[in-house]
Amino acid sequence: MTQEPSQAAKRPSTVGASSGAPTTKLVGDLTTTALRAARAFATRHEEPAAWREVSRMHGVFLSLLPPAAAPPTPSDLIAALRHPMRAWVPLRWDLVPSELGSFSLLGHDDLLTGEAIEYGSDYSEALFENHEAGIDWVPRWAQQTFEKVERSVYLVLSSAGQNEYVATRQMLIEVPAGTVEQVSDELHERGALHTEAYEPLPPDRQFVSGQDAWYAPCPVCRWPMHVRGSLLACRYPQHVGQFTITQEHDIDGAPRVRGPLPAIAAHSAEAVCLHEAIWRYITIPGITEVSLMDWLAEQAGIDAITKWPHKDRWDISVRAGTSTFEVDLKDTRSPSQIVARPPRARHVVVPDYRSWQVAQLRRSLPAGRYEVQTVRAFKTLVCKALKEAQ
Repeated sequence: MTQEPSQAAKRPSTVGASSGAPTTKLVGDLTTTALRAARAFATRHEEPAAWREVSRMHGVFLSLLPPAAAPPTPSDLIAALRHPMRAWVPLRWDLVPSELGSFSLLGHDDLLTGEAIEYGSDYSEALFENHEAGIDWVPRWAQQTFEKVERSVYLVLSSAGQNEYVATRQMLIEVPAGTVEQVSDELHERGALHTEAYEPLPPDRQFVSGQDAWYAPCPVCRWPMHVRGSLLACRYPQHVGQFTITQEHDIDGAPRVRGPLPAIAAHSAEAVCLHEAIWRYITIPGITEVSLMDWLAEQAGIDAITKWPHKDRWDISVRAGTSTFEVDLKDTRSPSQIVARPPRARHVVVPDYRSWQVAQLRRSLPAGRYEVQTVRAFKTLVCKALKEAQ
């Protein structure tokens, strides 16, 4: 049963009322601590020490906030996590980026919300830096930070020539799962380099139907969907929709999956998939990148398209008529992350489902240095350049 945040947690306070407070780091520390508590609570039936970790994170909350500003007990903290932090942490929220504290970490099913997973992917390095709590309760998708991904997969990519880089990068976007044999064949056919990006299919991506184990790729990103009972869903919150495993079977024996988009089940035997960190950092943004590359290639009058020029200094260089566009595609929940690491290309393009970020990025990025658009608006700009060149 869902509980409301405690009265103590909702009590007004002047926390953050002074100039420059609260800092984004404080909010990041609070959210990271809450995320660890939420992760522990979600695994409490499997992990005997889960409540100990919840209590430890509650103690961190008490250390980060003034007296009476934090939920008074660990149970109150769990109840509060089902609500956006802005509703129960008394800070001057108008002084930090609007996306922070705007989502619940625990769903009513007592699992991490999609927004929590997306936040943890964007800020995963913060999960390790504070309070010496170890990494046992860090969600599995966050146990490999962006820096560690750079040292593994990106180490291979950095040693590649431009053509090998493009082939390998595109494979990690277009082949997020398959059998060991299928992945090996793709490597050879594409001229891609071998990486340690693939791992055995995790148990939470599989379900049993008949005598066999199966998985269902997300229709959007083709990464195995998360299984809960007879329900399936992609762990990326922007890939909306819930799917159902039915009792019906195709001619080849595969169970039928029903949902808002066509989805097909595949055998789990000898299946592998990308590590979650690589899926989040390469596959997810890459879907928009490759889709735009394909669209550009179909347009009459496009002279040249360079994919990930200079091994990803930016994402696309394209000449349309007499105009040259250098494009950096950004797919992150947090515009402040883009501002903190300004793109190298002039045209900053966000997916259409993040159109709300355009105004904020135009205000926050250096004036005159960037043009910020959605994918749809950028396509319109290219079409205009092609028309003017006729």
